[in-house]
Amino acid sequence: MSNRAIRFFAVAPFILLAMAIAWRVVTLGLADISLASGQPERALEWRPRHPAALELVAMQHFQTDPAAARTGLERALTANPVRGINYARLGVLWAQTGEIDKATAAMATAVRLAPAQVNARLIAAAFALEQGDIAGALRNWSVVMTRRPALQPDIYPVLLLIAAAPVHQEAFKALVDSAELPWWPRFIAHVVNGKEPLEILMRLFDWGQASADNNLSGPTFDAVLRRLQREGLWLDARLAWMNSLTDEQLQGMGNLFNGSFEQPLSDIGFDWVRQRAGHILVERAITQAVDGKYALSVHFRGPRVQYRHLSQTVMLRPGSYALKGHVRPEDFTAVYGLKWTVSCLGTSERQIGQSESFMGNRGAWRPFAATFSVPAENCPAQIVRVQLEGRVALVF
Repeated sequence: MSNRAIRFFAVAPFILLAMAIAWRVVTLGLADISLASGQPERALEWRPRHPAALELVAMQHFQTDPAAARTGLERALTANPVRGINYARLGVLWAQTGEIDKATAAMATAVRLAPAQVNARLIAAAFALEQGDIAGALRNWSVVMTRRPALQPDIYPVLLLIAAAPVHQEAFKALVDSAELPWWPRFIAHVVNGKEPLEILMRLFDWGQASADNNLSGPTFDAVLRRLQREGLWLDARLAWMNSLTDEQLQGMGNLFNGSFEQPLSDIGFDWVRQRAGHILVERAITQAVDGKYALSVHFRGPRVQYRHLSQTVMLRPGSYALKGHVRPEDFTAVYGLKWTVSCLGTSERQIGQSESFMGNRGAWRPFAATFSVPAENCPAQIVRVQLEGRVALVF
């Protein structure tokens, strides 16, 4: 046999292998093209085990022919055994025929293979709810709300029904205790701003505050406190706020919290609260004050203003009091000047005390005092405020 013939027989297997690979690439490509054009049956002619085509054909029969859908999904899983959503779909079909054990196992497999897949979790949550597994439904909904926040408002009503039912409350509380829930602050904000009973809000709030990971802070926490205040539950609001303070913040707390402004202003609850305004800057400033390292600085940067942008809510017993401090205007000119006021908060706000007005050029710190009496009726809480009477031009 010639060397040329020997070379041909040596190369021939490689040629045949290359042709087989080329044909495989062609058929795969044609199958994908057919699937992309909405022809899954045609795709299966080119590639009988195409998992996506098998899945699509099965789903076409899901509502009309469950038996065919189940067969198709089983074939799709044979071709791609790690496609979690198809286990969830199979679970639905098995549940329809009463094969609950198979359905339960399928749902568990779906969650294990696709733990962050929203659609699989939605199916698993619905199945858990049908089986009376409230804890399982809550776990799946939690993932859905975390992964796809746009769906949160659709799930909130169900969560509220669960929270209202005594038989399900332990399962809900266990979820709150289990881990940090990224959707929790938005859910509580929804409850605060909605028409849900205060009892439901406080139950949810208490669960969150008692957990290690879902303590509220910032604007959502403040919104809860303000809801309590609107409901007239001043003491509940103050106790909830105090429970959020550190030991250092609680030490030496008198009738007025952080009256020396030595601590940062949180703008929450019964601390100093600043209303935001671009033309007014309210902050702590290092200063050579009479006592302490810091003082309150209010800087006006706009041409006209009616200032009521810093206040603190307090709860004083009926009796006589004096509000004392030191002030130093810096090139501040206004018709009426700034002053401290104290007003009752009840069915309506009414002023019960005020200091002298402050204005003038920069000078030494000077003391001021304002005496007032808290009445026994219709004054459950009071508000201490820095304010500028009238809407007047400010000259710098």
